[in-house]
Amino acid sequence: MRRRGRKQQSGQVLAEYALMLMLTVTLTLALFLLMRLFLEYGWRLLSLIAWEPL
Repeated sequence: MRRRGRKQQSGQVLAEYALMLMLTVTLTLALFLLMRLFLEYGWRLLSLIAWEPL
């Protein structure tokens, strides 16, 4: 019976590892998306300010 508990515990560790990996990848992609959005918005603002005549 000890083998069954150990195998079940090993499966739980693998499932937790896979879940954390998916969460990390999702969070990283969301941060890159936000970074791209804010950089694009920042460049747009800078170009609008630079285009204004003095």
